[in-house]
Amino acid sequence: MIFPGISVLAPSAEAAAPGAPAFAFRSADPELVRRVLTETGVVHEPSGPSLVGYVSAWGEAIARWISDFFSARPELAEGIVSAMELIAIGVVATAAVLLIAIVLRRASRSRTGAPPPPDAWSRIPEPVSAALDRDAWRRELDARLSRGDITGALEALWWWLAASLTLGVPVDPSWTTRELLLKARRPELIGTSAALDGLMYGRGVPSSADVRTCLARFEERLA
Repeated sequence: MIFPGISVLAPSAEAAAPGAPAFAFRSADPELVRRVLTETGVVHEPSGPSLVGYVSAWGEAIARWISDFFSARPELAEGIVSAMELIAIGVVATAAVLLIAIVLRRASRSRTGAPPPPDAWSRIPEPVSAALDRDAWRRELDARLSRGDITGALEALWWWLAASLTLGVPVDPSWTTRELLLKARRPELIGTSAALDGLMYGRGVPSSADVRTCLARFEERLA
């Protein structure tokens, strides 16, 4: 690379003289050098390093530093390896314990079956005997309400109503409240029985107060 004004090495005219240097420095013609550079398209400034090469050089330097660091401290490298081995063993042991717990939990669920119903609501009652009289069913109703068995209390209320009516045939547990009243020829109570059917077959969960209110209505109409 040649710049204007710089000295160049040229053959010396006195090279033939004994003891004279073979080459001598001469100042280049600035205009000639500039014209040559312009016509040939020679790059005037050197190119810098690329970004990829810069990052690669940094990566190599960091890797070399890490290697030298652990080479000078072999006990530290061994400690890190041991710690990673312990972490791997802990992860595997934890996964095994969780798997065993899941299997045991599913096995216990299959043995125990369905969960018990809430205290405030019982399962569909089993068929009961209609041999109890009105007073006995009233006591049974109060006992079930005291235990929080709302479904059982509604069943006792239905049988209390059946025992309070005069029927010429045995009571069939499959009858609806409307059928029961029609069998007893008491159609005037059908409007009141709608409240009982709503408590027994409605979507909401009735309370003890709802059952006692329905009982009071029947007692008033049957008095």
